[in-house]
Amino acid sequence: MESYNFKVDLKGIIRLLSDNLYSSEHVFLRELLQNAVDAIDARKRVDKTFKDGKITVTYRKMKSGASLIFTDNGIGLNKEEIHSFLSVIGQSSKRDAAMRNSFIGQFGIGLLSCFLAANEIKVITRSAAEGQSYQWVGKSDGSYKITELKKETETGTQVHLKLTGSQMETFTEQEIIQDLSEYGYLILTPVFFDGEEEKKVVNSNFIPWRQPFCMSDDIMNFGEQIFEDTFFDVIPLVGDGIKGYAYISIRQTSASAVNRHKIFLKNMFVTEDGKDIVPKWAFFTRCIVNAEELTPTASREDFIKDAKLMKVKNQIEKCIFDYFVSLSQYDVRKLKQLTHIHNVAIKSLAVDNDQIFKLFFPFLTFPTNQGILTGFQIVNASKKIPVNYCVEVDDFRRISPLLDGTESLLINGGYIYDANILQKLPKYYKNVKIEMFDDNSYENVLVSPPKEIRKEMEEFLIYASRALEPYGCGVSLKSFSPGSLQALYIKGEDALFAETMDEGSLSGFFEGFDFGEDAKEEGGSRLYLNSTNSFIRSLSQVKEEALAANIVQVIYIQSMLAGHYTLEAKEMELMNKSLQRLMECALGKGR
Repeated sequence: MESYNFKVDLKGIIRLLSDNLYSSEHVFLRELLQNAVDAIDARKRVDKTFKDGKITVTYRKMKSGASLIFTDNGIGLNKEEIHSFLSVIGQSSKRDAAMRNSFIGQFGIGLLSCFLAANEIKVITRSAAEGQSYQWVGKSDGSYKITELKKETETGTQVHLKLTGSQMETFTEQEIIQDLSEYGYLILTPVFFDGEEEKKVVNSNFIPWRQPFCMSDDIMNFGEQIFEDTFFDVIPLVGDGIKGYAYISIRQTSASAVNRHKIFLKNMFVTEDGKDIVPKWAFFTRCIVNAEELTPTASREDFIKDAKLMKVKNQIEKCIFDYFVSLSQYDVRKLKQLTHIHNVAIKSLAVDNDQIFKLFFPFLTFPTNQGILTGFQIVNASKKIPVNYCVEVDDFRRISPLLDGTESLLINGGYIYDANILQKLPKYYKNVKIEMFDDNSYENVLVSPPKEIRKEMEEFLIYASRALEPYGCGVSLKSFSPGSLQALYIKGEDALFAETMDEGSLSGFFEGFDFGEDAKEEGGSRLYLNSTNSFIRSLSQVKEEALAANIVQVIYIQSMLAGHYTLEAKEMELMNKSLQRLMECALGKGR
């Protein structure tokens, strides 16, 4: 049996990194920045007197390209560590487990990413524990050389890259400054950029949560500068291992909108994608968060979905939710404004989230026949008057005019989320009675006329009820708009059921079923006579039952036609006979 070692194709690994691990070749700047920060932090741990860490990025144009040098005064590397950490891909340069937990970079992987931009990497380093300086030169073909330098260098590490061809065009001076500013926005160690066109500290930023005291205007300006937007309000995000802010959009936001956030790990920028950290229901916010304990993925462009990530997400969710609770107690005006801006968006959350429902429902708005009302107003109204809602916009438009001048409240629940939210009301408001509007609702929603008018019309109503009983239609006297409308016909469930039975397709299916004594009464059709109509009021003078029956049957047919209902054979026959009798009566009266 013979044993062999695997051979690694470094160029193949670099292609793998480029195509699958990293989303952009720009990440090598972040990796070098991270390695420098980690090296400085490591030196601070072993040398308590060391305070003045710094990183310098030097950019110089050359005849055949550009030179880019990352210099830090961190802990550096000795010869053994160079072999272990620069030449073994994936080996961590952190000396022990306790120290490793304080850093997020891996020197080998980070350095390897430089091959995305250059074919050769030169590292000059001197360990804080030794006086000897070394030079390591690695090439993309996997070969490397180590040289002991006679000239003494400062403690720390320099990484030299030569950018040529398309890489020089991609990594311009301004592009590098922009990338360093983004990745290192929160880094505590100053990052100096020394270029041909510009020399500056790229991370001399005002970070509000690091100040002993900070005005709210300064915090708001901080968010507006980062996200280049204006906001309604800001929520501090403070928890175990997290600091930051959630900025609430001043514009209507869709629940499906993809917001870009700023998520940092140990002060190093990681990602703009906050879908796993920012609660889904908080889609109207843009967050900047610095976490201390998350676990980065291999590319360090995202986070491992573990208990640490869930803990951070729960803390952010609690901060945002506590803010809303606080508004409901101390600043209802602002909560109402917020709900008005994000009314539809918050409704989409309230449908499935009980906490959001209870918190926001009083401030959500709904279109009604009495104008736009809040949930709070609807709940109060339901204690005094009938409250119904339509599940279709067309139903609301058809029914709403009938209620003009009445106290009845009809809500238009035909818009997305509204009906579902209204259906949840009884779960949280036990004494609230709000019902979906159906054909049986007219009886309660339409206003009954004064007692004296009902007394005046009592005899005619008795005659009318007898006349329409054979057609399965009841009669009620109500007051509704417009006054020119004599009557309103509503086809009940029994009528629709009877039509189905007449088709014969289900004639034997329901044989033997007991639908109860009240089924016919509840589901029957009904003719509502309008007491505000002068002609209907004049019918109180009709004392002959035959004449009263004839008149109400004509009104019945007219109302069916006005409602665009199809007349069956018996209604067609009734229409002909009723009109004939009226004409005969008129002729007889004329003689």
